[in-house]
Amino acid sequence: MTPPTSRSLFVPTTLGRLHVQDAGPADGPVALLWPSVFMDGETSWGAQLADLHAQGRRTLLVDPPGTGRSESVSRLFTMEECGAAAVQTLDAAAIDRAAFLGLSWGGIVALRVAITAPDRVTALVLSNTTARSVVLRERLAVRLNALLIRSGIAPGGLGRLVVSGMLSEHSRDRNPEFTTHLAQAVDALDKAGLARVVRSVLAGRSSVVDALGRITAPTLVIGGAEDRALPPEPHSGELAERIAGAQLEVLPRVAHLAPREAPTEVAVLIRKFLAPLG
Repeated sequence: MTPPTSRSLFVPTTLGRLHVQDAGPADGPVALLWPSVFMDGETSWGAQLADLHAQGRRTLLVDPPGTGRSESVSRLFTMEECGAAAVQTLDAAAIDRAAFLGLSWGGIVALRVAITAPDRVTALVLSNTTARSVVLRERLAVRLNALLIRSGIAPGGLGRLVVSGMLSEHSRDRNPEFTTHLAQAVDALDKAGLARVVRSVLAGRSSVVDALGRITAPTLVIGGAEDRALPPEPHSGELAERIAGAQLEVLPRVAHLAPREAPTEVAVLIRKFLAPLG
């Protein structure tokens, strides 16, 4: 195995130029990690990288549009375009196949790749995510929230609202440093670009529920027992039920950011899941 390396890639994609941190053993099996809305790659998945590298895995950590060093988006977009951007990232890194680790938005993206380009996917880790679209009432509420985000109107700051919605009370109490970091990072995001992301991901996504039976990749589904954004039932449970052979793990005292809220537990789950796959 070659020594671990790290380099930044700037990948032209359907979503604009994305920054991708390419790290770990250069000749190891690859994991592509896509984060949640409101955060960059490090904030979503950073606590898992050291363990993945220790397993001999190379990681492609994506900064979604408007976060980290990636360009912001100037238009609305589809989740299918996100899947295409993930495949373009593999192509830019000269990678044929990878395990896709997706948190929330990242899981939505990973599902698209597994359905439309199954030959590029070795495994799926789907954390706090869904295959569903949203009903009209929810869609209208998201559009209103996007307008408020764009205008900068959020009582007490947008970061405070995101923290209360994404982290369990236990997680906020146990890790106040990360709680503060997340709130500050959200408040620093470009509001116009973030509003487009919120509309595209949270309001505009299509359903792939009926296509889940076509997924053949080994799949681990992780839910948070206190996830109010995408509760395990119906979301995580539906994924595990409809994807053949999928494994479901629901973590107590965890809300919407399992890889950060329960980093040790999630690392163990991922290690046990990926180890037999090589």
